[in-house]
Amino acid sequence: MKNRSRAKKRGRNASINVEANSNKKNRQVEGKDQDKNSITQAKKLYEAAKQKWLYPQNESDYEVQVKKLLRKSIRILENDNQSQSQSQSQNQEEQEAKFSLHTQANDALTLLCIQISNSNPKEVNNLLRDGGYVARLSKDVLRYKLPSEITRTRTAAAAAATVTEQDGNHNNNNTSASSVACPCHVYDDALPTKDLNVLMKALCPEDSSYWKDHAYSVYPPTPYFSYAFDLRDETLNQLGALGEHVKNVRRLSSGIFDEFTDEATAQYAEIWAHHRPHCSGHQLHFDSDNEGRGEVKHPLVSSIIYLSDEGCGGPSLMTDQRLGDNELAQNGWLAYPKKNRLVVFDGSVLHGVIPGRGFVGHRKRVTLMVALWKDIRIRKGKEPGAARPLPMLMRKRKDDATSMPEWFQYLTSKGDDKDVSKNTAKKVEPERLGCVFSTRKGKPIREGQMPHYDTVFQGF
Repeated sequence: MKNRSRAKKRGRNASINVEANSNKKNRQVEGKDQDKNSITQAKKLYEAAKQKWLYPQNESDYEVQVKKLLRKSIRILENDNQSQSQSQSQNQEEQEAKFSLHTQANDALTLLCIQISNSNPKEVNNLLRDGGYVARLSKDVLRYKLPSEITRTRTAAAAAATVTEQDGNHNNNNTSASSVACPCHVYDDALPTKDLNVLMKALCPEDSSYWKDHAYSVYPPTPYFSYAFDLRDETLNQLGALGEHVKNVRRLSSGIFDEFTDEATAQYAEIWAHHRPHCSGHQLHFDSDNEGRGEVKHPLVSSIIYLSDEGCGGPSLMTDQRLGDNELAQNGWLAYPKKNRLVVFDGSVLHGVIPGRGFVGHRKRVTLMVALWKDIRIRKGKEPGAARPLPMLMRKRKDDATSMPEWFQYLTSKGDDKDVSKNTAKKVEPERLGCVFSTRKGKPIREGQMPHYDTVFQGF
């Protein structure tokens, strides 16, 4: 009887243990399902916010709706983290997915809160802290002046200058900031209308074959691709409007940079283009051959020509920071997008594109870049890549125009002969920044400081 009783007891205990283990497994499965559901829900909210930001229908979409969606996404992820603090049901892959999504949503909300009209400094500081940032691009950079604000600033400055002149109060003392050599030069009306129209026809349409043939995408970003060619042969004279633009960049760059003494200094040209939504930017970087793979080699000069309307997309930021410097840039300049505006700058400096702020509808920021090199390796390949040969140089027969892609035929066509407008480029001054990088609370970063790249908020 005792043995049978013990057997029954062992049976009951075994049954209880099996039931307990089963309940535990069920809770773990339910927990995992809940994790996946929360991540899925948060991701849907984040994607909805991104779409409204990329393609807003009105001002409310930009400043109100996007903010609400991002906050909801972050709240779901943070609440889920709290509920999981006492549970081990999440695997590493799910944890990494949640962390990545939280980072993206938090960064997007941080940028939005910096750029909107009713920005709250305390909220911005808290978001930067939550994101693990110790420094940021300054308010002067990320909350740059809109075209209407630039006009008001210039009007006020002109009025102040008039008063100063009337008072006879002239200050000829150069400050240390103003004496810093500017690494960029800006020109308005850079190209004759006939050449500008050719470049715009080739690159501005959303359905241009240039974007289709290269499977161009901003989200997710397309891998870098460009074309390069030798300036010492006859190729340049066969490139129509594109060739005229390259000649113009070379002419305007000559003699204004230390390593670019005259037009003959540049022996190669590299070209690429971008077609970005207004709110999309480009992280700070150094231009380099093949994105720095193997060795870092900078162009002599880099350039940007804006093909889209004024106010579409954020400004280009150029700094005086170079690779190997042991402190963040103390000096920076902004060049604002404007149709037919050309920016040429020292090819070795840190630069980037600031995400656009404000509501501009669905317009895109279209730019064509030209870098001039003393030497660059041209790389053959069937797929898009860095410094590919021009399509015309890959033809089996030199007289076979049909083998060239449509976008290349457009880009290298000649402008309307009836248009007799000439090159009347006018030099304009970029905006000199008082502060490029700041602490989370907005104080300028002191000289000699170099935080880790990932702890400096850029708005991306």
